[in-house]
Order: sequence, then C-alpha cells, then structure tokens
Amino acid sequence: MQMPSMGPVVAPEVSTSDELTAEERRSLATQAFLGRIAFVFVGPASVFVMRSVRGHRVEGLEEARRTYQRAVATGRPTIVCANHLTLYDSAFLLHAFGSTFDYLADFRLFAWNVPAVENFAQSPFWRLVVYLGKCIPIDRAGEAAHHKKVLDKLTYLAAKKDVCMIFPEGGRSRTGRVQVDNVTYGVGRVLAALDRPQVICAYLRGERQATYGDAPAKRDVLHLRVDVIEPRTHQAGLRGARDLSRQVITKLREMEDRLLEDPRFAR
Repeated sequence: MQMPSMGPVVAPEVSTSDELTAEERRSLATQAFLGRIAFVFVGPASVFVMRSVRGHRVEGLEEARRTYQRAVATGRPTIVCANHLTLYDSAFLLHAFGSTFDYLADFRLFAWNVPAVENFAQSPFWRLVVYLGKCIPIDRAGEAAHHKKVLDKLTYLAAKKDVCMIFPEGGRSRTGRVQVDNVTYGVGRVLAALDRPQVICAYLRGERQATYGDAPAKRDVLHLRVDVIEPRTHQAGLRGARDLSRQVITKLREMEDRLLEDPRFAR
C-alpha cells in the first residue's frame, strides 16, 4: 500500500494534548476504530502486494519487530523516526514492525503517519486510504496554526500510548543520504512536550537503491536496522526542539553510515 510522504513541517511552540478539543479527540478515536475494521482486509492485501506482487523481502525484519514490540511494551510515549527515500517507506516499516495479527490484537501498534495533502488530495480513493490508514494530513503550504494542530494531535496520541511515525527530514532525501542539515524541528517539538519519550530510529534501504524514488525496484531486498534512543535536552523552547531533532537525525545518519559499509549496496 502506498503511503504518501510527509512534507516539511513548520514547528510551532511546544504544545500539550490539552489543546485538542473534545470533538477532535473523538474524531481521532473514530478514525482509529474505522481503520482497525478496514485493516482486516487492507492489511493482508498490502502484505500480499509487497511480498508477492512486488517481490520484496525485508532483511532484519525479525530483529526490528522484536525491538519495536519491546519498546512499545514499556508503556512510554513512542515516536518512530526513519530515513525517507520512497513513497512506500511507511508501508514497509509497518509491515516490518508487526504482523496482521499483531495489529488486529492491538491497533495502537499500527503507527499514525503524517502525509502531505498534495500527494493524495485529488484522489477520493487515496483520501479514504489515508483516513483509514491512521494518517493526519499536513498541508505544507498551510499556516502555522495548521502545522501546530498537526503536532498537537501527534503529541496527544503519543501521550495516550499510540505510536506515531515522523520522517525528520520532512520529505524524501534528494541526495539519497540522510540530510542532517535538512532536519525539521517538528519531531523535537513533539518530544519536548512528552514525558520520558523514546524514539525508535529506523533505517530502511534497498540493495539497489542509489537515490530517492517513488518505490524500491521490484524484487529488491530491503535492509532494515532499528535502534531505540532516549533524546534529552537541558534547553527550552526552540533551542530544545532543535537539539532533540538533531539528536534523532544524527543517530539516523550514523545508522546509514554503518549500513552502507556493506558492499551489497548501490553507490
């Protein structure tokens, strides 16, 4: 299943989940409920497309799944932060982190995502998929109040033990490498508003993937590496958010450097 990519986020002031109205909270709960019902059909179909139609295999899936489930089991607010090379990254990560049965047993494990509106707004089909796929759309050209509301929702969901997925680079890397200087501060804003959050850093790349694209090459083997970090900062406000975001993106770059030492990867 194709998940539209997340666009750059203009980070608001640090916020709390109390800034959501009761109606907004009910709307998110309804979206998750309907998504779980749809997942009975969408989940197995997505796995079939990835594994049988596209012919992909995720090397490192078993270890990534164990790490993910151990982290979530702690009950702490959990944010997934990953590199971003294709429009399918979210789908592959969700496939790696849990089986269909895992998600049906506890749909909180199926992470919320933040796709850019322009990637699906013109298609009624994709608008429905995005809604049922636990996505909170963001308009990259929107006002600061809109961006703030998106991060308020992510903060609220993470605080209530739902997992949220954010791409710190704000979009697909145009160089094919993690771009440390392009990190957005949205993830730092969310982390700063949470109590003892943890970040599941995930690095995903196909062996034949030299740069960014719409999708990995058919039958390409995708390699996934996962590590859990606990970003901390003594700074407040924007400086604190910047510090937290830099810790996350630096970790992803370190993971990338280690993986690309493997001679199997395209240069």
